[in-house]
Amino acid sequence: SPLPGPRDWWGASALGWLVASARNRLAAAWAAVDPRGAVPRAAGGAAAWGLVVTAFLVALVPFRRQVGPIPVTVEVLLIPLVAVAWLVHWALRPAPDPAAPGRERPARSLTGLPLTAFDLPFALYLTILAVSLLNARSLVEGLQTLARQASFFVLFYMTVDLVRGRRRLGHWIVDAMLAGGLLVALIGLVQYALGVDLTVSGLAGAGAGAIRGRVGSTQENPNFLSEYLILLIPVALGRLLGTLRGSVGEQQPRGATGAEREEGTGGGVGGGAAAQGAPAVPRPWRRAFYVATIVAMLAAEFLTYTRGGWLGLALAVAVFVLLVDSRYLVVVAAACAAAVFLIPGMLERLAGLLDFSEGSGAFRLNLYRAALVMWSRSPWLGVGAGNYLAYYPDVIRDYPLLDQRFATYSSHNAFLTVAAETGLLGLLVFLVIVLLALRAAFAGWRHGAGPGDRLLFLGAGCGMIAFLVQSLSNITFFHPRVVLYYWLLLAVLVGLSPARAPRGPLPPAGEGRAQTRRGTRGEVAGAGEPREVRIGAL
Repeated sequence: SPLPGPRDWWGASALGWLVASARNRLAAAWAAVDPRGAVPRAAGGAAAWGLVVTAFLVALVPFRRQVGPIPVTVEVLLIPLVAVAWLVHWALRPAPDPAAPGRERPARSLTGLPLTAFDLPFALYLTILAVSLLNARSLVEGLQTLARQASFFVLFYMTVDLVRGRRRLGHWIVDAMLAGGLLVALIGLVQYALGVDLTVSGLAGAGAGAIRGRVGSTQENPNFLSEYLILLIPVALGRLLGTLRGSVGEQQPRGATGAEREEGTGGGVGGGAAAQGAPAVPRPWRRAFYVATIVAMLAAEFLTYTRGGWLGLALAVAVFVLLVDSRYLVVVAAACAAAVFLIPGMLERLAGLLDFSEGSGAFRLNLYRAALVMWSRSPWLGVGAGNYLAYYPDVIRDYPLLDQRFATYSSHNAFLTVAAETGLLGLLVFLVIVLLALRAAFAGWRHGAGPGDRLLFLGAGCGMIAFLVQSLSNITFFHPRVVLYYWLLLAVLVGLSPARAPRGPLPPAGEGRAQTRRGTRGEVAGAGEPREVRIGAL
């Protein structure tokens, strides 16, 4: 079902009321100086373009410089710039109108901030991160972790605010992610072809000799690259099928109301004819772009030789095909089986997953045990955000059998790291957030405005499933240049989510055949309630 209508936690607080009053007075004073609202529109347009650039560049540019205790990377530079532009847009735009009669989910709080179902969980998680620092051994690492997570949540709210009512901007951001993903994958393929900077780390046991090496591309680590690719491959698949259904989601849905008809940000992003209801005809270059992106990213994913990524992607594709049209599951299974035997060393790599007596299986099992020991020492609040590596030597000193001959080492499990650093309280709130994210994605698949949007929601949900599966074998949520795309993609989904499930027939999308959840084939697409429709023949 759709996410519940959120409460206005911001506006209901005394601090929120003060912020809202100050913002409204400032906006009213500015309106007298700039009645056309040129400055807030320009600032909104700059922030929108900043999001598109961020989506494209962060994974593509492996820039990093250490300035004192602060690591300066592309996202560290871009997010504050986007935030400054958005703050001008937020502070000077007109005060939000009261909710219209019958609207279940107002677009904004009294403070002008977007309202989402994630408001309370995000606030709780940041609070737990801050409180966990009472146990921190390295306060600098803890504050950096807290600031990094807070910046991702700020990015989330800016994106939701700018995307709501501007569907074209949401799709621009997604396509910018995929364009960056295409280039990252191509760089990885060239790297493999030339034999440049290939790594053999983690390659042990049978079949290792048949593997030339693992690619890391611009992520500079095969595991990081795999996390990034498996999140985006199902999204690209959804976008491709959206074009085959006759819509890429750029046209404004018929009957849109409230926030879905808001004025654009200006600056050329999110406005124009497509956002005002003009029909969008898929162009051949779009389909070629999505096909090339899927093929390149799949090839690069195989060459990472990351087994957790392979398993996550296999599960994600299986869920995608089952929900779209289960008749194609046999074809997908045959393609996966062929890949296992055709890609050198892949069969042996997968077989090694079941061997915990030696190799990487035994290595990671001891890492998991060390994480559990660390969690048991402070079960409620953990050892402090960002302080896992600071406490790791203590665990190895007390349990020498867990020593992996490294001074420090991560747990290779995102959930265990969250538990060890923030305790049971942090883990529970974190699980609520990721489950809400899945609910947002699959609710959009059932209740989206049209086939293009619904397939985007489905692809994003399946990408999140793959990401969570790999989180069992890698600390995915602690790799900033990767997890930024998780939060950015989630923000786009929340921004595109309808206020309530649409009623009436679906907009035409080439019609074709559909299959209902009751298993009936042969009905015309759009003949029933949207919640019962599955996209049928591809």
